[in-house]
Amino acid sequence: MYNRKIKEMPNSLISNGKATFGTFMGHPKKLDIKDILFPFGVLPLPRFITNLRIRSSIFFDFSTDAFIGKIELFDTKIIGYYKLIVWEKKTHKKYSYHHLMFLNRRLIPTNLEKASCTVFSKKRYARFTWDRTKDIFSLVFKCKGDSHRPSISASLQASFSNPQFLETTNVSPAPTTRRCSALFQMVNSFNATFSIRQKEYHEHIITQNGLFSFGLKRAYYNIRYYEENISFQLQNENGAVFLNLFSSSIDSHNDELHNNNILIENADLSPLPPVKITRPQGFFNEWIIQDTESMVDLSFKPIVNDLRRLSIFLLHARFHTLFGTLNGSVRTKDNKEIQLKNIHAIASKQRLRL
Repeated sequence: MYNRKIKEMPNSLISNGKATFGTFMGHPKKLDIKDILFPFGVLPLPRFITNLRIRSSIFFDFSTDAFIGKIELFDTKIIGYYKLIVWEKKTHKKYSYHHLMFLNRRLIPTNLEKASCTVFSKKRYARFTWDRTKDIFSLVFKCKGDSHRPSISASLQASFSNPQFLETTNVSPAPTTRRCSALFQMVNSFNATFSIRQKEYHEHIITQNGLFSFGLKRAYYNIRYYEENISFQLQNENGAVFLNLFSSSIDSHNDELHNNNILIENADLSPLPPVKITRPQGFFNEWIIQDTESMVDLSFKPIVNDLRRLSIFLLHARFHTLFGTLNGSVRTKDNKEIQLKNIHAIASKQRLRL
């Protein structure tokens, strides 16, 4: 049975110029990897040059009885990209909002104790806030609609003392041990109020509880980069279940020992082995997600795709975000099988040239 060791959180992710690799329970005070020495070999490049290859991102995947959605913020230091996509589970209706940001219009913090992250424009606004001393995690977003989309807004509140709360941090070679990727992941429950306004006169307000996965990542990126991700949040008769699966071009050469895949059931963490995603019948047909340890055996059926292409300055990107259903099974570290049948999930695939 696959068993990736869960370690205690070190005092610092970087020690004496080298990364401390591993899967850690909890969070560091700061998610920062700038102190690595010679991340590109023996070339004596100035620190400000090597730091330019560090990219930061935030993801927030959530699910309620009525909605499933994804928020992503990607920071290249020069250009930032923000997206919010919400699907109605019953109708499969999609609400999609995107925004490019420049310079000081976004800043992803390093502090995991107390901080906020805000993106804004005339038509888009989102703010993440967390304060562990006040036991608060919150998200507020507002997106102005147009002739094709309604205006949508929401206020979500969560507590670090919730029974479903769990957090973990993974530091992996990217892909060699000279460089690293650091990903902080948190799962929790929330209560929220959603507002959907069609034109000016019809507003639909929904108050619901739900589950979310939040991630903050910093990594040394290659000039060309790709990543795939599949996630779901599920409340069943046995409690809350969360699944996050990742595959990227900067995965460690030893991905059996270092990867970001996790399964959480009732605040119990099960690290998962690396997975392989195949699409034998094409991108918009059934995806097969499997590992070599018989812990992950899933199929994903896409229902609705959101595609966004970007080409500006030196940034060229292609983002697919798909809403669909998962079937199959996953196993915990204790070999408990969790059967999944038509579970709403989100998959994404992105390719970047930076």
